[in-house]
Amino acid sequence: MRWLGWLAGIGALLWSGLWYGGSVLIHDGVEGWFQQQAAHGITAEKTALAVTGFPGRFDLGITGLRLADPATGTGWLAPELHVFAQSWKPWHLTAALPPTQTVTLPGETVTVTGQALAATLGSAPSPDVPLTEVTLTGDRLDLRSDAGWTLGLGEFAVTLRVDPDSPPGGYLLTFDLAPLTPDPALLARVRAVTLPDLPHPDFPDAVEALAGTIHLQFSAPLDRHAADRQPLLNTVEIAEAGFTWGQLSLAATGTVQADAQGFAAGRIELALTNWDRLPGLLVAAGVVQPGVGPTVGNMLRALAGQTPDPAVLKLPLVLQDGRMSLGPFPLGPAPQMHPPTG
Repeated sequence: MRWLGWLAGIGALLWSGLWYGGSVLIHDGVEGWFQQQAAHGITAEKTALAVTGFPGRFDLGITGLRLADPATGTGWLAPELHVFAQSWKPWHLTAALPPTQTVTLPGETVTVTGQALAATLGSAPSPDVPLTEVTLTGDRLDLRSDAGWTLGLGEFAVTLRVDPDSPPGGYLLTFDLAPLTPDPALLARVRAVTLPDLPHPDFPDAVEALAGTIHLQFSAPLDRHAADRQPLLNTVEIAEAGFTWGQLSLAATGTVQADAQGFAAGRIELALTNWDRLPGLLVAAGVVQPGVGPTVGNMLRALAGQTPDPAVLKLPLVLQDGRMSLGPFPLGPAPQMHPPTG
């Protein structure tokens, strides 16, 4: 039976060599990436980088991480970042995000705090390294801007995965972002709004539901060739999307796709329940002037009166010929999905 011991020893030696070789490739690759960013005008700094986890995992640890793009005024500051992969499945990555980090945006800085923040990136063992799934989850997420606003999320999840029922380049986006706690200043403004012939705002402290399932079709798969092919978003199909805040709720379904000029074109059906809470919310958000609020309420009441249930307002969001309208109300230019193809 001595030969079994020899085989085990040789196997352990080979595995150790493979793990060491893999760790060197990861370490040097990440180091090279940091060095290359300067050539692109990007600030990429760290205080330490290490690869551990022998024998079962590759654990990449980066401390003192600072990324910044001076051209756009954006950046990310994190005290640490840990990325893990099983040695036998290196194409599936899991990142443990720090509980406190800082995001810089043009004109403001946002402090991000959270609990159990994690992201995963999955691909297939193929030369093209195709993306199969991306997830972002957490038990709690709070945003606080030095511009004065805050936003809070409870347990949340966002997932993008390959849609097996779609052609290549098809993905399924799902999200659940409730409970969502809006900025207290906004909530105070909402509750202070009073409009004639409309109910006093009775919104609770948090949005109870914000979730959806959306099919995305790109012009090419998201893989290692994406930088050269630059996949374009061709179609967005909303299978279901919903929002509920107190008595007010919104449901949406529909499809839009890029037309020959690159504008979004299509139709999305919207159903707004207890629409009479909406005018006050629009006034508090600054979308509608207080003096126009009653007029908006009257128009919505007239439209809802044409439906079987006057508490439910159904309107189509129509995108056509580069323009966008909500029912009879013109909204302006439609979103540009990608450059013109014709």
